[in-house]
Amino acid sequence: MKKITIIVLALLAVLVVAPWGIGRLAEQRVNAGLDRIVLEAPYLSIVERSWTRGWFRSEQQVTFEVVGPWARAMNPATVLEDFKKVQAEGEAAMAAEEAAQAAPADSGPAPAAEPDATAPETPAEAAPVPPIRFTIRNEILHGPVLWPASLGIARVNTKLDLGPEVRKKTMEIFGTDEPVRMSTRVGFLGGGTTRFYGDGRSIKFKDGGGTLAYDDYKLDISYSGSLDDIELDGSWPRFDISNPEGSKVVMDKMTLTSTSERIQGDLYDTDFSLLVDTVRVIDVDKSEAVVEGVHYVVESGHDKEFMNVSAKLGSGSLKSKPLEDLQLEVREVHYDFTVRRLHAATLAKLSTEFKQMYGKPMATIADIDVVMMAPLKQYGLELLKYDPEFVFDRIGLSTPDGDGYIKGVVRLKGVTAEDLELGFMTLVGKLDVDINIEVAQKLVEKMPSGAASAGAAIDAGYLKRDGEKLVSHIEFKKGELKVNGKAQGIPGLGGPPAAAEGMPPAGEEAAVPQE
Repeated sequence: MKKITIIVLALLAVLVVAPWGIGRLAEQRVNAGLDRIVLEAPYLSIVERSWTRGWFRSEQQVTFEVVGPWARAMNPATVLEDFKKVQAEGEAAMAAEEAAQAAPADSGPAPAAEPDATAPETPAEAAPVPPIRFTIRNEILHGPVLWPASLGIARVNTKLDLGPEVRKKTMEIFGTDEPVRMSTRVGFLGGGTTRFYGDGRSIKFKDGGGTLAYDDYKLDISYSGSLDDIELDGSWPRFDISNPEGSKVVMDKMTLTSTSERIQGDLYDTDFSLLVDTVRVIDVDKSEAVVEGVHYVVESGHDKEFMNVSAKLGSGSLKSKPLEDLQLEVREVHYDFTVRRLHAATLAKLSTEFKQMYGKPMATIADIDVVMMAPLKQYGLELLKYDPEFVFDRIGLSTPDGDGYIKGVVRLKGVTAEDLELGFMTLVGKLDVDINIEVAQKLVEKMPSGAASAGAAIDAGYLKRDGEKLVSHIEFKKGELKVNGKAQGIPGLGGPPAAAEGMPPAGEEAAVPQE
């Protein structure tokens, strides 16, 4: 009996006494999380926060303010004003450049242009913008036992404090004032999981504007206390939008997953995947185009000093009326690229600069150049010092009649700051390009005028036969272009070198009798 009493008292301590103490710890952890948000998003600041303590449940109210250029960018009243200002500055710069080019070489500096009375005035400084603020309300449920079936310090249910007009409009459209809900589990060891989720809806727009229907969705973002590890896991079973004329787009089984591990600073090694099982586009005539296995996959790898980042965009089978008319069956489509030899330390510095730029003022073109372009120039040149490579892993498609793919690599070797100052033509001389094209003959013949175009390309030396495939090897090195080993002229850069004695002109030998 005594043991049972001790166990009961221990349980009461956990279930009744512990939530009060954990509530105090939850307050510290939630506030620390808010401070981290402001640190990671320098365009936000916290202007007010309050905490109302309870035994099992507490409440918090936080007011954010948008700072820096985002304060203007998010204010509709200033968007048009800023656009006109940038346009006026650009036109003035172009006019000054044209006047300088038109002036005789010995005439001295061009006189200042007379002001145009019809031109809109461009204020020297951006007009003051009222601060943009929004408030969230957090309901904090104290741990250690969290509903429905998890453990942690607290569960925080967050709600955006909408004004009466916005709330009314939201209710009219979605049938709820919370089309997107947010809940966060604060873990014991410093990390947590934030879930964005919502219920499925069927919305009919006013005035016959069509319909929107979707299923329940969710996106979980899990993170360690230091944000060194971040994971995403989301799903949306169905999204369906149609217009009054009868056309419709339907996407089925969308999933999003991502894992990120901090390498250094603000640089992460990230693997990302966005998949859609099926996309159907139904036209007003009821004809249907179907794309299966749509994917966008990004994978990065870190090896000592360098990172490689690959992106794969493509799909499985394609079906549509135009493809049926061509009797063309597409099994796979691929746009796969890789960027290799990205210097990790330089990339980390660039990532930090991009994060910080959102909190810096950008009211004029000069500001934009300093805040955005200067870091790109500085760190972009640093990245070029390590001879990065842009690789075409495969661009093309696969069919029962054969495949057609472009593969190759583009390099910029030995680029210096002087090269960037001298301009485009100097960079062309640093290009090193090696591209291979292979396409099945049967696949070419299914394209409109495919056989005739291929024959002309073979006669010109741009394509060669290799069994049942047509191939082409394109090289560009030290300013010289070669196709299948023969030098070619480049418009604006001059013609090919003269043929060696006893050799036919470039391209003439390429004529090959068709089989």
